Amino acid sequence: MDNTEIFSLITNIKGYEKSLNHDSLEKSKKNNDKPFQKYEFLGDRVLGLIIAEYLIDKFQKNKLDEISRRFIHLVNTNTLSKIFKKFEINEIFKHQLDPNSDKNSVYADALESLVGFIYTNKGLDFTRNIVLSLWQEELDTLPQKDPKTFIQEYSQRKNKKIPSYKLIKESGTKHKPKFIVSLKIDHFSVEGEGVSKQKAEIAAAKKMIKLIFKK
Repeated sequence: MDNTEIFSLITNIKGYEKSLNHDSLEKSKKNNDKPFQKYEFLGDRVLGLIIAEYLIDKFQKNKLDEISRRFIHLVNTNTLSKIFKKFEINEIFKHQLDPNSDKNSVYADALESLVGFIYTNKGLDFTRNIVLSLWQEELDTLPQKDPKTFIQEYSQRKNKKIPSYKLIKESGTKHKPKFIVSLKIDHFSVEGEGVSKQKAEIAAAKKMIKLIFKK
């Protein structure tokens, strides 16, 4: 399907506007039901299911860590925001956001809200068709990202937070320093060591990837 066909399918669903009226709107603030938040919550799960299902089926012979990298790329904030703008869904998205707010994050939430609405009204098969059409150009992309970027996108996706690295020890000499940093995500905790704080953080990120995805 081309962009026009996809856009038409979406806008022909009765009441689609409910999922694209952001909570910043005055009328939304007065609605205790908070449909945008509920659809976004549901859409996040439905999107994850559809993308995970696609990747497991398409890349059956690939290692899980590679599938995980693909998954995180496909559901991260930047990818969602890019798709939201590419298909001009932002043109029908209503909000009263502060001009300085993080639009990419809000656009990502809005796309998830739309996915949740489509699923609620049209079911899984129809939603899968829309999602795979919207994501078509991204589906087979394997991003080559450094460990820290990978962990950041994972954490933002899962917890809506940027991971925090904490320097816990600095030792050694001026010519041979040693840094140890800790990294925590959920119930996972690791330490990384390096000759600079940056290298120690990279080492910690690598350990976290191995721990989470059992590489």
